[in-house]
Amino acid sequence: MKRPSPTFATLSSGLKLHYRVQGEPGAPWIVLVNGLLSDTTMWAGVLPGLTRDFRVLTFDSRGQGRSEVPDDGPCTVGTLAEDAWELLAVLGIREPWLLGLSNGSSISLELLAAHPEAFAGGVLTSCMPRIDFTTKLRIQHWIHCLDLGGPLMQFDAAAPYLWGDRFLEQRHGVLRAYHRVIASGRGHMDEDRGIDMYKGARLQMEGILDWDIRERLGRIKAPVLLICGAEDLLTPPWKCLQTAQGISHSRFELVPSIGHAFPVEDPKKYVEYALSFIDKTIMKTEKHG
Repeated sequence: MKRPSPTFATLSSGLKLHYRVQGEPGAPWIVLVNGLLSDTTMWAGVLPGLTRDFRVLTFDSRGQGRSEVPDDGPCTVGTLAEDAWELLAVLGIREPWLLGLSNGSSISLELLAAHPEAFAGGVLTSCMPRIDFTTKLRIQHWIHCLDLGGPLMQFDAAAPYLWGDRFLEQRHGVLRAYHRVIASGRGHMDEDRGIDMYKGARLQMEGILDWDIRERLGRIKAPVLLICGAEDLLTPPWKCLQTAQGISHSRFELVPSIGHAFPVEDPKKYVEYALSFIDKTIMKTEKHG
């Protein structure tokens, strides 16, 4: 089956973002927001469970995937959120649900805080309210590994934090082989777009180092589900719970035997959690509406 041609939106800055729209025309919107160092392919296992009843937007932030890499410095979380907000306006998307993973959850928090009435709600996985000292040291180590040994060395440094024990033991060889291809050939340049993947990854990591939304969490009014894997070493449950405690209409769920990347590790279960929360929220709204 031939893959669909990539589509791009040009922002007011001139930057081009890669996006794709799938699912039922006229259905409620879901926007999937990628984690750090990933792209839209991370949602492959999730999409079949969402596109039956929703219109779904996937997109690459600046510096990710097929989107352009900026020339004006690190990709801060605030800037990524502003890009996403403009993309929603360009595509005419209103009152979507935000489903984010890791840094995608951080971007979603920025959007929910900046535009309290604009979103139906959020399902945020592996979420934290700031980049604390320990996480900052870890990200700086990943940057150092990228500089010294490229994507493969960075993968080796990051992998133990990104997936749960069982998943990583079963899939480590496949995951590492994929990153070996990135490191060796198609390497640092995407042939279709001429994108410097190395530069994009570095700018993404540099951009999150000083992020902190703790004082603005109270601005969030939409209902939010915060999910954390019990085996998440990068954003452990207490950090996700701390985030939930700062949001008035929030719920916290701990998922056994899952690490940092729930939508990748168990897409079917992830969809069940997300749709259950969305359905209950819609029913509650209709009952009190």
